[in-house]
Amino acid sequence: MAALTTLLFDYGNTLIAFGPAQQDAQLAAMRKILDEARVSYDLDILDKMRMEQVLRPYKNNGIENDFRDVCQEVAAAFAPPDQALTLTEPIMRARQEAFHASVTVAPAVPEMLARLKKTYRLGLLSNYPCDHSISGSLKALGLYKYFDAVVVSGVVGFAKPHPRTYEALLAAMNASPEECMYIGDNWLADIQGAKRHGMKAAWVREHVPYEVFEPNEGDHPADLILERLSDLEAALNAFPR
Repeated sequence: MAALTTLLFDYGNTLIAFGPAQQDAQLAAMRKILDEARVSYDLDILDKMRMEQVLRPYKNNGIENDFRDVCQEVAAAFAPPDQALTLTEPIMRARQEAFHASVTVAPAVPEMLARLKKTYRLGLLSNYPCDHSISGSLKALGLYKYFDAVVVSGVVGFAKPHPRTYEALLAAMNASPEECMYIGDNWLADIQGAKRHGMKAAWVREHVPYEVFEPNEGDHPADLILERLSDLEAALNAFPR
């Protein structure tokens, strides 16, 4: 067994909660912009559109959404064309601000990362169309400094489990798959994506996800199943380093 030298983390629902409450904050931010612009909208349609956008990369060969395009899509669904163009930027800013305002981190997480960094190289790969939201919130929460590389799907142009996301992270880390373990909550994007790429994978079940993919027959098994992220450090003792 190759020595484990590198730990690669997912972000939302792994290091932080990013579930129904945070998704509701995104929805409320879009509603506020539409309300202020006096644009009528159907809340059910808006909510379904948001969820369809979240799941779209999984149905579109892994191609990640363009953040500007999905925000403009929301505006165009309810506002006249000329007004929709003027609403795109405000919707983008409102969603970025809602992201930053709605995420928090438990004090134990940076403490754990600081300890792990003494032994392992750390990287992060997140599925999200807006790099500013991920990088900005990592810095605001004091987490960015622990990672040797941060890769966001919106920059890569593809979303996990597409192999290009993992290739981008490995290149940024200058690491080989055999020496890496990926830690995430999403069975398809994180566990299957990492295992297909030759990595070890730890499945964290702590937070409530907003996209759920259950294991299927023939899937790669996780190397670790953790009910809490805090269980990771002890579990790593089973792997040579």
